[in-house]
Amino acid sequence: MKWMHGFYPQHPIPVDVTLEQCVAHYDALPVDYVFNLVYPIRRDETAAVNRFNFELHQRHSWIIPFGGLHVTDADKGAIVDRCLGEYGFLGFKVHPFIQRFDPLDERMMPAYERLAAWRRPLVFHTGYEEFYGLSLPAETMEEIARRFPTLPLVFAHSLFPRFEDAWRIVERYDNVWLEMTNVFSSFWDPRYVLKEYDVEKRLLLEGIGPRSERIMFGTDHPSGSGTLEEIYRTFDRVGLSETVRERLVGATAERFVRRFWPDFPGGVAPKPRYAGPKPMDA
Repeated sequence: MKWMHGFYPQHPIPVDVTLEQCVAHYDALPVDYVFNLVYPIRRDETAAVNRFNFELHQRHSWIIPFGGLHVTDADKGAIVDRCLGEYGFLGFKVHPFIQRFDPLDERMMPAYERLAAWRRPLVFHTGYEEFYGLSLPAETMEEIARRFPTLPLVFAHSLFPRFEDAWRIVERYDNVWLEMTNVFSSFWDPRYVLKEYDVEKRLLLEGIGPRSERIMFGTDHPSGSGTLEEIYRTFDRVGLSETVRERLVGATAERFVRRFWPDFPGGVAPKPRYAGPKPMDA
């Protein structure tokens, strides 16, 4: 949150927000499950962040955990095995920009190979290159999809704003899914618009419907584009059909989990529904 406030000082979630407060925010929404994605920024953080997510899932079984690892970690296969086996995680998340690695770095291949053997998903941060001042070519992500056909890949942010590349890859490779965290706010919430992307906005609206069975919505809460309520309100303003909306906010993710997490929903109860009024409906 300190990092987020450095870019958006008026961000509505305070810097000192607590874990308990973040969990409680979901009481105001009809949320069944949450994907919680973690990754180490430094090598010495890997064990701690993965243990954190394991313990969080033990306390709140409706929070579906993903693991993380660092490009410099030794024996990445063992890290994958522990997180997917002992900890019972669904998959892994990496962020090439913040973690400072090339996705085609040979040091990452053991992690990809082990995840492919498990047939468990790997979420990559993609897109927002102008924001980070770095580059991640679509061809790099397509190469990983080609090399590891049994590795389920999720392109977080859907290569924003290069949706034409995202559509091409998801159509060419059946092991690729797309994810839309922050994308709608980057077009429809003036507080988070980096610049006007008229062509890209049109490509998004034209292309999202036919591919919605492979696309998921996300929030990045608490460091997303506003509060949870604001993020969902922005999403609802886009005007997607009810079928497409339902796929993005739940149906695609549910099919995704059931396909790649054999133990789901064994012992994993959804979050109890909040009985009071929903702020989104106000």
